[in-house]
Amino acid sequence: MVKISKVLEIDNCNDSDLLKALYVAEFWEEINPTKKMEAKFTAPNVLHTKIYDEIDLIKIPIEMEGELILSDKGQDPGKGHLIEFNVRNNKDIRELEGRMRIKSISPNKSKVGVFVETFTLSSDVLRSIASVGDLILQNKISEMLRNIEKYCKTKDLKDFL
Repeated sequence: MVKISKVLEIDNCNDSDLLKALYVAEFWEEINPTKKMEAKFTAPNVLHTKIYDEIDLIKIPIEMEGELILSDKGQDPGKGHLIEFNVRNNKDIRELEGRMRIKSISPNKSKVGVFVETFTLSSDVLRSIASVGDLILQNKISEMLRNIEKYCKTKDLKDFL
């Protein structure tokens, strides 16, 4: 079982605007850390994506398609807003479960945390490089949070709303 935790404080990031942006496909296309991503919401909380990327270490092209399910659990006093997520209908990922917390530090600064509890790849080839897969997922989550930070430095999340 993998445990990945990444937390970042982001300036110029209003927590309620970020929560709303999470449900906009263009936001995910903007912050994605892959070479190419196509995204659309097929239901209010179901993000269907097609991802094209490459594992940098060994130059293996990756094409993945599946759904990210976002389950809004609401505000937890003192801890921030909780959103649980999981992946389904993805032939390469058997299981991916975790949660995201967004906590307001000030009106224009938020703390964003992504916590992955379970990550299991489907194919034997991918499972044989599972430790590499864990490292890649950890790096992608870090890049995604940094991309949110970069976006908020020069643009406004309200552009997605």
